[in-house]
Amino acid sequence: MAKQESVVKLSGTIGGFNFFYRKGKPFVRIAGGGFDSKKIKNSPTMVRVRENASEFGMCSKAKKALRLALNPFLHHYKDATLHGRMMTLLQEIKTHDGVSARGQRKVGLGMQTAAGQRLLREFAFSPKYSFEQLLGTSGAFDAATCAYAVADFSTDVARFPAGATHVEIHYGVLRFDFETLEHQMALCPPLLLPRDAGNTSFHFTPDMLPEGNGMLLGIGCVRFYQELNGNLMGLGDFGCGVLGVV
Repeated sequence: MAKQESVVKLSGTIGGFNFFYRKGKPFVRIAGGGFDSKKIKNSPTMVRVRENASEFGMCSKAKKALRLALNPFLHHYKDATLHGRMMTLLQEIKTHDGVSARGQRKVGLGMQTAAGQRLLREFAFSPKYSFEQLLGTSGAFDAATCAYAVADFSTDVARFPAGATHVEIHYGVLRFDFETLEHQMALCPPLLLPRDAGNTSFHFTPDMLPEGNGMLLGIGCVRFYQELNGNLMGLGDFGCGVLGVV
């Protein structure tokens, strides 16, 4: 690829060369080096491209459904990197499908493995801090009831951002079917604590688990607020993650 140096800048294909602009700068290259749809669909040398495209499409649908299912926790969260990070996560989980052939590997089958479930639990939807990093402690997820409990929480060790006067902790159980992409959420009432609450313990137990097929995911979320004139204003620091998978 070469840069155009002539006074008259060209665009298009002339004499076997492609003239084009990239980021406002003119370039030229030999024509015919790109892909065409017919070649991608039929050429034996493009098998891997077709396989990757098929799996990418399935991961994209799963990402869209999972992001929608998590909207009760993420609706206020603005992060331009979240889409790409979730796609990377689901594509990595998909590689743990040891049953399907390449091009047909599925996130759902990857999630049936311990490695796939661990990837989801370790993923931080909020990359700056995880849920438990902001809390300053860890809790226990009960696989039988999907309850989540913290025995030794203290507002003295929680990562309160500057100006924060309150912390709010949310928990819910999401049933998500990675095959059909159907989902249902059961939310527990949130816990709001002032910064001077000190040492305490808490637990979240859903009244009912979501019905349907698919896996059960325990989801935790922590937000911080600043009290101004009797109103609580949300601050940017935020943590959200999967605390357990059944």
